[in-house]
Amino acid sequence: MATPLPNFDEGSVPLAQIRDEARKLLIDALDSRRGKKVLVLDPKISGFLGMLAEVPLLKEHGVEQLLHLGSEPFGDLGCRSVIYLVRSRIENAQLIAQQVKASNRQGAQLEYSVFFLPRRTIVCEKVFEEEGVTGDVIIGEYPLDFIPFDYDVLSLEQDTACKELAHLGTIPAVKGKGTAAAAVLDMLSRMRKEPGADAGPGSGAIDMLVLLDREVDCVTPLCTQLTYEGLADEVLRIRNGCVQLDQGGSKTRIVLNSADRVFRDLRDLSFAAVGPQLGARAKMLQSDYKDTKAAERSLSELKEFAAQLKTLPHITRHINLAEQISRQIGAQNFRDRVTVEQAVLDGHGTDASCEAIEEMMYGEEELMGVLRLMCLISLTQGGVPKKQFDALRKEVLHTYGHEHILTLTSLQDAGLLRRQEGGKSSFGALKRALKLLVDDIDDKNPTDVAYTFSGYAPISIRLVEAAVKAGGWGALEEVFKLLPGPHFDVVQTTDENGMPVERSTRNKPVPGLDSKKRLVVLVMFIGGVTFAEIAALRFLSTQPNVNCDFVVATTKLINGSTLLESFVDETVQQAMKQAKLE
Repeated sequence: MATPLPNFDEGSVPLAQIRDEARKLLIDALDSRRGKKVLVLDPKISGFLGMLAEVPLLKEHGVEQLLHLGSEPFGDLGCRSVIYLVRSRIENAQLIAQQVKASNRQGAQLEYSVFFLPRRTIVCEKVFEEEGVTGDVIIGEYPLDFIPFDYDVLSLEQDTACKELAHLGTIPAVKGKGTAAAAVLDMLSRMRKEPGADAGPGSGAIDMLVLLDREVDCVTPLCTQLTYEGLADEVLRIRNGCVQLDQGGSKTRIVLNSADRVFRDLRDLSFAAVGPQLGARAKMLQSDYKDTKAAERSLSELKEFAAQLKTLPHITRHINLAEQISRQIGAQNFRDRVTVEQAVLDGHGTDASCEAIEEMMYGEEELMGVLRLMCLISLTQGGVPKKQFDALRKEVLHTYGHEHILTLTSLQDAGLLRRQEGGKSSFGALKRALKLLVDDIDDKNPTDVAYTFSGYAPISIRLVEAAVKAGGWGALEEVFKLLPGPHFDVVQTTDENGMPVERSTRNKPVPGLDSKKRLVVLVMFIGGVTFAEIAALRFLSTQPNVNCDFVVATTKLINGSTLLESFVDETVQQAMKQAKLE
């Protein structure tokens, strides 16, 4: 059954065009070979490719078989054409070369086409040359950049870095913080100077672009998300817009996007508010059913009731999903982890928090949960105290394997985990300046974005909040000194000769912000974004003093565990997955 897709044209910026263009380019790649063909996919792209093209469409364009990239030679495929669709990675090029050579040795008369995404690279072509298969393959590229996941969410689905920002017309106001953000601004500037580019101001659908490097706020993804969608990702892992629900020993696939109207209404709520909402909906349907039996209704009333009944399977599905989430977050280890998080954010009890982490390891709890807390202490306390740092590292290696010395080293190199060497953490000053901790959060009727983490407001969202309010980032000069990387606040315009330039608007009003027009703001998270941060931006857009709609773009949809997994060596990752299966 086809995956229900949201209405991509429903948001402030119509995103259906982006999906349609990606779909067309895929079809062009398939049609580059006539007749029947085999499509070999990079496993890292096979999931989200289903959001662009369903299996019937692939068959319509000659695809007889779908395979994942592997090193084994092909058997009898029943057709001559083989099309590879893979990320531009050296490992993928090497696997393809091995497969081509093995098939050639077996005497297979096959025609190979390789489409790299988002771009073909010289290094991959060099691999083919060194392996002696350049003459056997036709090389192309599939320029897939942003993938629409919902009407207001775009993702590059790249694990580690931003490659480019899609052309959405010239965006007048651009603000950013972080090294990668500055690199993207430079990229945008160069793109505007290319022949044929539209350099004029205000030519696109976006009024403002806010670029945020994930390094500016690594604290937020390490915290446990407490919205409905965020918790679904924390405990069940949302993959390509879906979760697998275990019901009576069988797996049920649940699609989570705005095409499900019940999920759309619930996804950004605090999880504490989800149960009462589902209960109220079920009672309302039950009451309407009784009223229908008790008295005659008009045709229009019956039609409305029938429409309500269509949501009943969705309500039942979300009751089951919420129950499974409740069981997992009700476990003692989950509650203990959240308690430690809250203590760390408050700045209290580092010794007690480190002891709690050691207890987690003695209980052989999941490594990523342990590392999240260790990194959270490090980032908020200016490092882990020396005594605890050495003890925790030793226990990680003892409990989870000495191969994780590579993991710990990678986290240290990235600045996520380090030994306390004196000096004061900047997090305390950030907490005060940005009001990151908010007391007395009402989960059912929130008034601040801090509800998404039960009292903690993400640094990233506080920066966006300041960016779109009157005065902009002018009041944040001292705050920016506490955060890594450069910051900028510019208007993309042209000089007297019509050449593209960027002019600083620091401490000046941003054009258009004081107008009555509701602005469209694209927030680009370079390095990943959590579902709770997306929920916070949606909530922010409903506030009376924020006259704008947000579109979220990112390199990857993440949570704290998936973020830290990217620092684990791939060989070690495979061993961890195998151990789980066993």
